[in-house]
This record gives sequence, structure tokens and C-alpha cells, in this order.
Amino acid sequence: MNKQVLCVVLFLLMAGMAAAAENSGLTFLKIGIDARAAAMGEAYSAVCNDAAATYWNPAGLARAGTNSIVLMHNSWLQDINQEFLAVQLFHGKHNLAFAVNLIQINGIQLRDERATENPIGTSSATNMYLGLNYAAPLGQDWSVGGQLKYLYEKYYLTWAEGIAVDLGLRKKNVLPELEWGLSIQNLGKMNKLRSQASPLPLILRTGVSYVLPEKIIRIKPLAAADLYYTGNNRLQLNLGVDVPVLQNISLRGGYSLGADSHGLTAGFGIGYWKINVAYAFVPYQYDLGYSHRFSFAIYF
Repeated sequence: MNKQVLCVVLFLLMAGMAAAAENSGLTFLKIGIDARAAAMGEAYSAVCNDAAATYWNPAGLARAGTNSIVLMHNSWLQDINQEFLAVQLFHGKHNLAFAVNLIQINGIQLRDERATENPIGTSSATNMYLGLNYAAPLGQDWSVGGQLKYLYEKYYLTWAEGIAVDLGLRKKNVLPELEWGLSIQNLGKMNKLRSQASPLPLILRTGVSYVLPEKIIRIKPLAAADLYYTGNNRLQLNLGVDVPVLQNISLRGGYSLGADSHGLTAGFGIGYWKINVAYAFVPYQYDLGYSHRFSFAIYF
């Protein structure tokens, strides 16, 4: 029990460090993965229990009942595409997973100092990380996890590398069917890109998930809520639900209070055998458009 208390204290101290920081740069690290999480308004720190936990809360890997592969394609704003792949290779007492997160921006117009009407050419930008994850249970109800990330950014002819760490904590049975999660992302730094290093966006997530008793409405919907903070003096509340409507089909919805550019989200999931397909629709305000996210999970 002393180890568990120590872990909580250390995480709260780190949360204070994250809350005190002002951050910008490498904003692709703020773009969530997994269509199920997106459809649920990104209220996911106490929900994730497969390879997608590598992004949301690595401690969730210790809640997995099997190994898994999660793939996602995100048709984001302004023809920006995001690809994500995570593989959990071991589960149980020791949980190991790998992750790749890639965003590619093509067709960036190049102009010289003359500011001519027509561009002199086009270029591209790439942001990526490779992650190695480990998680383990602590006692009967607690689990802890971490991710070591290699970061890479490239703009035109310049590029930079960096290292960052994500940390996560989960506790089940806070109350019957109630779980709590906490994660801190992007503790690290980048090398200089030309003359200046990009600061990493420190992210703090903490939230709960609750499975409503089946006897209330004959199904067992999942409800979740997350507090999300990125060190920019803005606190966001994410709410989400996952409602099974048929044996293999779930409807999902979410809402974000305090978000810069979006509120309502929606989607669905279809499961068959050891395969799950999910879709999320995320509309954005200010005529920015909308995002379609598709994810595919295999459990083995």
C-alpha cells in the first residue's frame, strides 16, 4: 500500500509541474487517436484497455485481457492526414506495446521575399513519434505505465529530433464499476530546429469511467468524463458515452466543454469475432470543416 500511495503523490507532483507550464509547438501531439475515443469526446483516460492506451494512458495496458493491434486513419483538417499503429505484444503481469504516430502535411506553398502571387514551389511537413510502452499492475486494483517516445519533426529542408516520456496511473473499484485514470504526456525536449527548439505540449488528463448496472435499463452503457489541461490556462471537460444497442454494435457520443474549436462528437463501433471497426465524426467550428476517423482493432 505504501508503494501505491507514493505513486499517487509522485503523479500529483508531476501534475502540478504540467499545470504550471506554458506550452506550444508540436501540436500534433494533442491530436487524439482511435475512433472510439474521438466519438466519446476524448473522455478516455479511465476507459482505454487495449493498444490504444499507448496514447491516452499507458497504465491502461495492464487492464487488457488479451494482446491487440489498433490502426487508425484520421482525415483531419485542410487535407492533413494522420496515421496511427499500436501493437500490444504481452499482457498480464508485464505488459509491453509499441506505437507509431505520423502526421503528413503536403502541398505547403513556398514563396520568396518578393511575395509573388504564384508560389515558387511546394513542400511538405512531417511530425512523428515512435513509442515503447510498459505497464504493470500494482496490487489488486492499481496499475502504472509509461511510454518512452522518440520524436521527429521535418519542415522543408530542416529537421529535429527529441525524446519524451508519458506516464499513467489507473485504479479500478474506486466504487463498484467506477474506475479512475491519470496521465501526463510529453515530459521531455526537442533538439533545435534551425536556431530554436520546439517546446513540447505538456498534457494532463484525469478522469473516471462508470458502467451503469444492467438491471437499470437492460443494457450496460459506459459513461466517462475527463479533465484535460495543456498548460495554456484553459481547462477542458470531456464527456462521453458508449451504448451497446445490439450484441455487436455500439453507438457513441461525446461533448467537450471549453474546447477551442469543437464540441459535439459522434460515432459507432461494430465488433465481430476478434475484430472491431470504429468510426468517429468530429465537426469543427469557425468553418474549419470536420474530421473523419476510422480505426480497426484486432484482439489475439
